[in-house]
Amino acid sequence: MIIYRSQENNLYLPSDMERRRTSAATHGKDARDAFEKDYGRIVHSAAFRRLQSKTQVIGRIAGDFHRTRLTHSMEVAQIARGIAIYLNNNSSYFTGNKALDVSLLEAAALAHDLGHPPFGHRGEEALHTCMEDYGGFEGNAQTFRILTRLEGEQDACGLNLTRALLMSIMKYPIFLDTAMNPGQEEPVLKLPPKASVFRCDQEAFEWTLSSLTEQERDFLMETEKVPNQHRRTLHQTLECSIIELADDIAYGTHDAEDAIQLGLIRLSRLKTLLRPFHNSGIYPELQEASKDLDGLDPEDTQLKYRLKKVFARLISTFITHVQVVENQFPASTPRLQFHVALPGDLRTLLDCLKQLVSEKVIHSQRVQTISWKGKHVIHCLFHAFMTEDRLLTEHDRMLVNCSATEAERARVVCDYIAGMTDSFAMRMYDRLFGQSRNFFDY
Repeated sequence: MIIYRSQENNLYLPSDMERRRTSAATHGKDARDAFEKDYGRIVHSAAFRRLQSKTQVIGRIAGDFHRTRLTHSMEVAQIARGIAIYLNNNSSYFTGNKALDVSLLEAAALAHDLGHPPFGHRGEEALHTCMEDYGGFEGNAQTFRILTRLEGEQDACGLNLTRALLMSIMKYPIFLDTAMNPGQEEPVLKLPPKASVFRCDQEAFEWTLSSLTEQERDFLMETEKVPNQHRRTLHQTLECSIIELADDIAYGTHDAEDAIQLGLIRLSRLKTLLRPFHNSGIYPELQEASKDLDGLDPEDTQLKYRLKKVFARLISTFITHVQVVENQFPASTPRLQFHVALPGDLRTLLDCLKQLVSEKVIHSQRVQTISWKGKHVIHCLFHAFMTEDRLLTEHDRMLVNCSATEAERARVVCDYIAGMTDSFAMRMYDRLFGQSRNFFDY
């Protein structure tokens, strides 16, 4: 966190610091600004703590060494911070009193995965199927719902965060039902379309975008139609583009590192990806990383430390070659004027690393076996809670009793399950359907 900054930062407008509900007066000695307060509210939230027991990629099959959603979010925040510091020091767009706010980026990065349910993307698929007749489910939209409604005091606008923070986590600024294409061909994994808002959270969404002009809202929510697929959003805020890139970097490097340590990815596959950079003078750190890999032995007792140096060089290369791209749109807010991207060859390398993790880890038999069981658990829990609301907590039973429609009732059940950790969901399943203590064996 960076506490001290220049008196005025013209990259952010007064509307960016606004909250839906006026906060209580703070002590005169509080040195934090609006974005640093957002950071504190997120770190101290229960939803953030639950990430420590939610699957990132590998899940509990591998013990306690690998990344969880919590450590992944912390690493995304660190990478986003590195990008911001690099751009503030090297980009002509962000100098003097027009600098990227590091606290805002760190806070948004820590919050970006809060809405993901237990058991990773299989859990998301299961909840979306369960909610098919009630508005659907999507992890990014659940993040927005947590921050604007579920976390914090009831009817207190969730964590009551700033407008800039909420816009920074809206990776897909569109309603879930708008993004759906009913005529799509069903994929093997029936994942929901990418969207950042449920229709039932329309009020909070409209407030978040209320500072923009009609043209700016249309630009931010613009989509493209893809045959036999859901609609795709085309734009996001500057900070959101940084966090998305940081997320991709963390996924393609840290998760690959875990997978190599666990024997899911061969060291030779990483060597092959970096070989084109072995004699390249354009990216010296990639050249060094490739040479370091050539000297690595999979049986070396120091492998994990030497491998960490290789991935550190990779991450450093990505961060120090981030480019600022100016949008061809006359926005009144600087945060819609730019987005960030990697040069084509580095983007290709990063996409290959992500594909390697997807191929060798996410779609591996032992990970898919556990994921499938997690999907089954969520289906069973949803049916049980919808059938018998006395299985819910006292607070959720009250919400169910106040529900005017079946869709509202289902959303309460969905919120409860989505907030569970992997281990809590399994314990609840065991209480209702019998012991399954060997669930994570393979």
